[in-house]
Order: sequence, then structure tokens, then C-alpha cells
Amino acid sequence: MKSNESKINNDFNKMLNTDQIQKEEDTPQKLFKEYKRFYETESFLEAIEMLTQIINKGFPAAEFEMGKHHYFGSEQLGIAKDYLRAFDYFSKAAFLGHSGALYYLGIMYLKGLGVALDVNQALHNLNMAATQGEIEALDALGKIYQFGYSDILPDYKKAESYYKNAINLGNPPSMLNLALLLENQLRFEEAYELIIESAKHGFVGAIQYGLSTYK
Repeated sequence: MKSNESKINNDFNKMLNTDQIQKEEDTPQKLFKEYKRFYETESFLEAIEMLTQIINKGFPAAEFEMGKHHYFGSEQLGIAKDYLRAFDYFSKAAFLGHSGALYYLGIMYLKGLGVALDVNQALHNLNMAATQGEIEALDALGKIYQFGYSDILPDYKKAESYYKNAINLGNPPSMLNLALLLENQLRFEEAYELIIESAKHGFVGAIQYGLSTYK
């Protein structure tokens, strides 16, 4: 009996030690929070060093963050705008399932930034991002079908559907975009209600449009 008790105690001690080790380890999530803290406090040298360290651990949010820095350029971090490198980082993050990276890949394919223009691939990536609830992707798809793009003809029903999905996820700019679409279809009462709702959510574009249009 004592032998069994001793074995049980040893097993639980091993579990305890393993749990302590896991807690003490610097997980990618913890390191990413540290990177954010460095960046927000303008400790940019520490921020870029930390971000590079996390990327080596294969953390998709870090790949995405570095992709954005190369997409827009970051003077603070000493990173020049580089669409090729941005595309590479976004591709890695998207492979790991990051919806924001899928959105940016879609935009890059759509505009031919850092990659050959490919509208079909753009739609593929944007739809994958939209399926994961990426608001910007839903809004972008709404605009594509509202105005048409390249060989894609306008499709108001599709545009309205994408905008509504974005609105359901809480995106005030999509309310204004849908309102403009409805105005083109002479659905003025519905459009007005959306503009008011968007303005109530504090979207400046809706407030400015309302003031200039409804006098």
C-alpha cells in the first residue's frame, strides 16, 4: 500500500513540476504582449528585437504584425516599405490561419502589390478571410461587387449581403457603404436610417455625409 502511495505522490510531483515549467516558459503569446508593450511605450529597438524573436517561434500574429510593418513601412522600427517582404510574411501568417493576413493577401493580389495581379486569387483570399469573420474583407468584397472590378460586373445583391454581414459584426463604415448602395437603388428611407445608425456609432464619415447631404 505504501509503495502505491509513494508512486502516486511521485506521479503528482512530476505533473506539478511539468506545470511549473510550462508556466515559467516564455510563450509566444506572452512575448507578443511584451512586444506590444515595448511598441506602445516607444521602445522601438526592444520591440523589433522581441518581434523577431517571436517570429522564429512560428507565431501567426507576429508574422502578420511584421507583414504590416513592411506593407506600410515603419520609420520608428527602421523598416522600409517592401511589398515583397510583406507578401512573404502575410503568406506565412495566412498558412497558419490568420484571417487578417488573408485579407491583406487578397488586397495585394487585387492591386498587384508584391505579386502578379490575380483577381481570382484575390477573391479566394478575401472570401477565406470573410468566412473567418474578417470585417475588412467583407467590406472589401462589398465594394468589389458594388462598383465592379476588372472583369467582375457589379452585383448589388452580393454587395448588400457582404455589407450586411460586416454590419452584423459591428462595422459602422459598412453601414455608410450600404447606405450609398441603397441610394443608388432609390431606397432612400433605408439608406437614411443606416447613415443615422453609423453616425450614432461615431463614424465620422457618416456624420460628414449626413451633414452635407441631408440639410
